[in-house]
Amino acid sequence: MSKASQIIVLCEDRAHEVFVKRFLKTGWKPKPRSIRVPPYPNGDGSGKKYVQDNVAAQVRVCRSRQASTVLIIVIDADEKRVASIRDSFDKEMNGRGEKEQIAYIIPKWHIQTWLAYLDGEEGVDETDKAKYKNAYGTKSRRGTRAVHQLADDFAKTCRNHDALQSPPESLAMACTKFERIRPALS
Repeated sequence: MSKASQIIVLCEDRAHEVFVKRFLKTGWKPKPRSIRVPPYPNGDGSGKKYVQDNVAAQVRVCRSRQASTVLIIVIDADEKRVASIRDSFDKEMNGRGEKEQIAYIIPKWHIQTWLAYLDGEEGVDETDKAKYKNAYGTKSRRGTRAVHQLADDFAKTCRNHDALQSPPESLAMACTKFERIRPALS
């Protein structure tokens, strides 16, 4: 498989964008202009609804391109199960072909639980929707050095296929689903 000429990151907010772009840049070093993030509401409406409303359009873009294209959909599951979000997207796009480079990154409540885990906090509880958002919220939106380092370390772990020790369930699931797009990034 050829290396992707474009990587589309459809996400809810700045925290998602910062983490995913840093993860990609550190782990796979795509060309600077190959990552495209369609504009999200950024405080003017629901980021979650924006992602849900734009999945079909971005899938059409991905499927219509002749060049190798990766679509990464980043959305918080919130009160729903991660698997049910994934299943609803698959149904909306009439399934993903076995070779389609479409991956879902779905933190349970928010990506800040992943940051807490990657920062060394033990026993991270993904069902606690306030604790980690308060501790890591501002850092994640601003893309501070600390968040960059966590994303960098995580990218290296994934790149090397190193096992994570007791990760939050949604992070472990994202790592597994990431394998779907790995060939197009390498």
